[in-house]
Amino acid sequence: QRGRELAERTAEIAMFYESIIGDSPYSSFTVALLESDLPGGHSPGYFAAINQPLPSSPLVWRNDPAAFSGFGDFFIAHELAHQWWGQAVGWRNYHEQWLSEGFAQYFAAMYAQHYRGDDLFASVLRQMRRWGMDQTDQGPVYLGYRLGHIKNESRTFRALVYNKGALSLHMLRLLLGDEVFFRGIRRFYTTWRFRKAGTEDLKHAFEAESGRSLDRYFARWIYGSSLPRLKFSYTTEPDAVTARFEQVGDLFDVPVTLTIQYANNTSIEIIVPVTDQIVEVRVPTSGL
Repeated sequence: QRGRELAERTAEIAMFYESIIGDSPYSSFTVALLESDLPGGHSPGYFAAINQPLPSSPLVWRNDPAAFSGFGDFFIAHELAHQWWGQAVGWRNYHEQWLSEGFAQYFAAMYAQHYRGDDLFASVLRQMRRWGMDQTDQGPVYLGYRLGHIKNESRTFRALVYNKGALSLHMLRLLLGDEVFFRGIRRFYTTWRFRKAGTEDLKHAFEAESGRSLDRYFARWIYGSSLPRLKFSYTTEPDAVTARFEQVGDLFDVPVTLTIQYANNTSIEIIVPVTDQIVEVRVPTSGL
């Protein structure tokens, strides 16, 4: 029964991914369920093997960056995404593994939003953010599978290559906007389909679609391991709110979600691209 349900869900996920990218790389796909004590899977070209934890297993896999207890289909969504990211578009060396795992993680998160809505998507991103921030001092995403190897801690690898890699894509989407971001994704895919790509190739695809340099963005989020430090203040007027963001230390390109709460319990959210040392934004409130 689980296998039959999974086959139907797999077809739905595949069509969702194809709607984003405009292509399916392989003419067929087989999904196999394997009995195992722990969840997870593997996804070479044309098929995926998904672990099915046994009911008798005494092991609980919750405190892990890649385990999303609120969405059981995350594993198949992640593994299926590897047909595009990791297989159709390969990664050139161990530094570039985030192009496989980070992409698969983000596409699985987008499917969670498509299937279950914004609340689940936000929950998945919160977990990714928590793990990414907690482990970022262990090294940059670009260090690949060497992350955590000295301490034999594989969760560090998944926290950064999987989750921080996925969040780096999401933040870039917020900075560039959906139209430019997904054009960049499709350009990268079609250019490197059935070849091995690197981080610079992805950067060039987004730069070509956005018409702007992304050197600092990739230097900070992929090649670097520090986090931005921001000071926030605001002033109010009868008909507007002015928000002020000041970066302390290294300059980052980071999107900040500004939420304005009104006395009648309504609220609005605005994405503020903080790309300079000081950024101010004035939000009119008249009529709201």
